[in-house]
Amino acid sequence: MASPKVAVINSDLLQQRILAESLQRLGFEVILNIPAARMTLAAIEQTHADAWLVTFRDDDDVCGESFDALLSGEAPVLVGLDDAPDNHCTSFLRWEKKLLTKLRDLTDTPAPAAEVSQMPWEQKQHRDIPLPDVFADGASKLPLQIFVLGASLGGPEAVKEFLDVLPAGLPVAFVYAQHIDERFEQALCQAVGRHSAYQLKNVENAAVLAAGEVLIAPVSTTFDLVGMDRISVGSTSWDGPYGPSIDGVIDVVFNHARQRFGCILFSGMGSDGAESISALPQGTDIWVQAPEGCGNASMPESAIQTGRVTFVGDSYQLALKLVEHLKEKWTENYERKPDHQCG
Repeated sequence: MASPKVAVINSDLLQQRILAESLQRLGFEVILNIPAARMTLAAIEQTHADAWLVTFRDDDDVCGESFDALLSGEAPVLVGLDDAPDNHCTSFLRWEKKLLTKLRDLTDTPAPAAEVSQMPWEQKQHRDIPLPDVFADGASKLPLQIFVLGASLGGPEAVKEFLDVLPAGLPVAFVYAQHIDERFEQALCQAVGRHSAYQLKNVENAAVLAAGEVLIAPVSTTFDLVGMDRISVGSTSWDGPYGPSIDGVIDVVFNHARQRFGCILFSGMGSDGAESISALPQGTDIWVQAPEGCGNASMPESAIQTGRVTFVGDSYQLALKLVEHLKEKWTENYERKPDHQCG
């Protein structure tokens, strides 16, 4: 599907640049980006945009005839968009989500999401990752850690590759938040989990999330984790333009299991996930797929810009990191011996 075309009229050069970068990152094509003084009848007639973003400044010399022509055209016009804040603060992430939500409504286009036709079905060949000896006798059903896997465009292939190489028997559970059309939600389990030792499952109310399982976060409704990792299905929609909201899923898992929390963000368009991880404590296990290997690098790059990311690697390196990380955590928690014994 072709990217929706957006025209920008804004006399602030910095805002022009930020808007252009954000729109491209969110999957829109910027076909015009000019100051108000250049908003002529000819420019409007020659620009076939799906939506216009117009911001006038107090000192702009606006041609009333041109503006009237713009408003009477077929393409919707959004006037008076709030200026973008500094792109290194969390308010910028909220501004960008607000922008995406408004443009989705204006252009009647869905949020960027993977489709079944984009999902891989072949298993890539990698060196086997052995199960550490500390887990050989079988791990507890209660996960030592619960990792959020967040992904959007290009994500299913990377997540599948990651899960395919993990050895069975690790004391870890996953909550997989994948931007996807609701029609393909059920198919995601088969598409991504076909070769994995880990069981992918859709949300079922009152079910318990156990080690070795990958819970698919629902697209249309929220959920919660309560008690001993029991799933509670909600009745409200996710906030923001995406379903499921990776920010929302991170909040759910961290609030439930903050001592066992981890997060890996894979390929994706936009910045979903970055707002929530920016509020997490320093040193939290937050890893991302290396941007250079992503189908779309916007989401990992946005996460890296928060300064909270503690590891970057490709799918195989992320899997190796997780195995070693769980081994160290298990040893610290269950096999640590006293420094000395009293005589």
